[in-house]
Amino acid sequence: MTLIAQRLAALRAEMEKHQLDAWVLPSSDPHNSEYMPLRWKVRQYMSGFTASVSTMVVLKDSAYIWADGRYWLQAEQELAGTDIQIVYLGKPDVLPWNQWLAETLTPGARLGFYGATMMVKAMADIQGTLQSKNVSLVTEHDVVDAVWIDRPRFPMEPVFAHALEYAGESASQKISKVRAEMRKAGAQAHVLNALDDIGYLLNLRGSDVPTSPYFHAYLVVTEDRAVLYAHVTRFNDSLRADLAAQGIGLQDYDSFFAALRSLAGQSVLVDPAQSNMLTFATLRAQGCTLVEKRAPSVLLKAIKNTSEISHWKNCFVRDGVAMVRFLRWFYEHVGSGQLTERIVSDRIDGERAKLDLFRGLSFTSIPAYGPNAAMMHYGLKDGVDTPVKPEGFFLLDSGGQYDDGTTDITRTFVCGPVSEDQARHFTLVLKGMLRLSAAIFLHGTRGLQLDVLARQALWNEGVNYACGTGHGVGYFNNVHEGPHSISTGLIDQAILPGMVVTNEPGVYLPGRYGIRIENILLCQDHAATEHGKFYRFEALTLCPIDTRVVRKDLLGAEETAYLNSYHATVLERLSPHLQGDDLRFLRDACKAL
Repeated sequence: MTLIAQRLAALRAEMEKHQLDAWVLPSSDPHNSEYMPLRWKVRQYMSGFTASVSTMVVLKDSAYIWADGRYWLQAEQELAGTDIQIVYLGKPDVLPWNQWLAETLTPGARLGFYGATMMVKAMADIQGTLQSKNVSLVTEHDVVDAVWIDRPRFPMEPVFAHALEYAGESASQKISKVRAEMRKAGAQAHVLNALDDIGYLLNLRGSDVPTSPYFHAYLVVTEDRAVLYAHVTRFNDSLRADLAAQGIGLQDYDSFFAALRSLAGQSVLVDPAQSNMLTFATLRAQGCTLVEKRAPSVLLKAIKNTSEISHWKNCFVRDGVAMVRFLRWFYEHVGSGQLTERIVSDRIDGERAKLDLFRGLSFTSIPAYGPNAAMMHYGLKDGVDTPVKPEGFFLLDSGGQYDDGTTDITRTFVCGPVSEDQARHFTLVLKGMLRLSAAIFLHGTRGLQLDVLARQALWNEGVNYACGTGHGVGYFNNVHEGPHSISTGLIDQAILPGMVVTNEPGVYLPGRYGIRIENILLCQDHAATEHGKFYRFEALTLCPIDTRVVRKDLLGAEETAYLNSYHATVLERLSPHLQGDDLRFLRDACKAL
């Protein structure tokens, strides 16, 4: 904690040099990535808070971190002993960091942040208030760079192709679709900052972040050419030739902002939710007309093509086999007194690593026993390894990246005797998960309208969970993907056929236990009537759900039937790939309730 105080003191000294009253450290890189290499984890470096999402504001004599409900417990633990105050985002009357700053800063104040790491939308909401108070924005300095003496460099591992066999469409085909949307929007050019979109469009992947298969780059698309700005030494001759054959040039990453001058006077499509402020400022300085709307690649990427879906289903079979082998091992050893969270985490990670087409984890596995599971995004800490006792619950959230898909699954395991409250809460979480899985819904339905299906049984008991119910999932790409989601917040994007989304309700009781059950669902056509088109979900995840403590009286007949049908499908799809004890375990785990 002394180290954090020293870093904050050094940061305030740099702020003083530039006459800054406030400095903002977002959880983003120049590409608005959720997961980033160490180089861009400036908020974590300055605070010691390791959550993937939060925002830090440093004033001359105080510092604050805005954390949503997923990270409240984690923030309380990791920020204990510092002078950094936690702002509990999501509680009543708590303002987001940008609105709080707009109200708190005095007239004439100077607000600073590095423009390359601040997305346009974050500031657009408060521009009017800042202007009325004559608050100056200072965006050209990266003051953290002066403080972080041993700051890591850019990762430079080779970029590699995502084979057309798995991608289903070539880069040139995808870019043609983008150009069609550009023409509809009246744009002569399109600038992309988002790494997952760039990787998707070009069928390229990287390893800049262990759990997200992308590489640092920008992409500029015009009517007759496309240029990728990346570290060119990372591309072998074969990749360069393939890009050139598809009409895609390759230039150095550091030349991007200077190259934007070639777009002078043009109409440029830019996504304010994904574009950094330095990109906007550079284009405006060249007299460009900015067409501010969502990047076409966002929806193209979210609606999976038939090839992606077909291959992904094979991926879920292999991932399910790994989970079953792991589960059999876990239940055999849970009463031995020798299991720890780290041993469990290493085991599931090792099972996935044996699989064909495996490229790495889709996020760092979350193995949480007992009270630790009440922290939604719990993670292992150096020097800490919690034993797993033969009682209560163990929650495991894990997933893999493969050439043919990305997986994300949570199961809550019964380790031994549980209380009546634990059994009841487990059943209510399962009930909500089954209700959402079985939903049939009309075209145009948003995630907000579906969310209540997962929560209603818990709400009836006065219980809630402070996070969303589901997020989109990338295809050998980011495990968290938009534009759709299922949550209590309004995301104005309908759930459409070809979209995938997680279904993961839960119960989190600090100091007691946590429960979460998660499958990935695929939206499909269901029926067309005089009232419109109706859709349904297909569960892609294939893995048994522990039903030993389920309160059968709390499940309705339709919910029980859905659960039994799901387990029958799991048995049918996985049993041809298992033998011996693993197969016997699967058969027992999939017995009808």
